[in-house]
Amino acid sequence: MPVYLHIFDLVIDKKAIIQKYSGGIEQFRIDYEIPLSEINQEDDELFSLGQMNADQFDIDSLISMGLIYDIDRKKSDDFTIVYRYDEFAWNVNWLKHNRIFAWHVDTSPDLKLKMDRICKMTMEDINNQMEKGNNLFKTIKLEHL
Repeated sequence: MPVYLHIFDLVIDKKAIIQKYSGGIEQFRIDYEIPLSEINQEDDELFSLGQMNADQFDIDSLISMGLIYDIDRKKSDDFTIVYRYDEFAWNVNWLKHNRIFAWHVDTSPDLKLKMDRICKMTMEDINNQMEKGNNLFKTIKLEHL
């Protein structure tokens, strides 16, 4: 499921949370206030934590909870940081982005199609949808199709 990109996003493969994070998905949701946050997001394959600056992410906390980060290589296969206006801080083989949304390589083709339609909309069309209460920039899920 595509997640909306903020200026900087730390995007985590949910498989890593399931396998490595102390307390698993439920604890991660609590730790990062996923259900309550308008910035931090969750879809079927990803968690995304948004910030204004890359140095605001607490990578040490993720490491202490079990995720792997190679300090010398400044790289992890469990997560990456995406700068909306550029590229990944380091590449991972499970994530793609188009500077508006990021998605897992296993994302449903139907969801990618919806994302593509949103990305091609004019600002006027997006604004009209927002005025109707349809937030096009929330996480795109199958239940919303």
